Amino acid sequence: MNGTEVETAGSLPLGIVPGVSSSEAVIMLQPAIQMTLVSDGVVEAANNRGELFGFDGTREISRQPANAIAAAAKAWGQNDDITVVKVRRMA
Repeated sequence: MNGTEVETAGSLPLGIVPGVSSSEAVIMLQPAIQMTLVSDGVVEAANNRGELFGFDGTREISRQPANAIAAAAKAWGQNDDITVVKVRRMA
């Protein structure tokens, strides 16, 4: 959120195990605050030396447009789906 990581409770991916409930997080955005949501494919992108793009790499570019973040992760070494969503409260 605005370049700062927001920690939420972890859980299994939806639909992997029947009957497992997931945690829920409610985050209220103040006006002009922007939130960047990424799938694990961004953080876990790995180059040919096995180095992950990681949370630090993701945090460093989190203020860029969604397509730029996705392109950076893909260029680093895509090995999973890459999804980036930007949300901004305007008023």
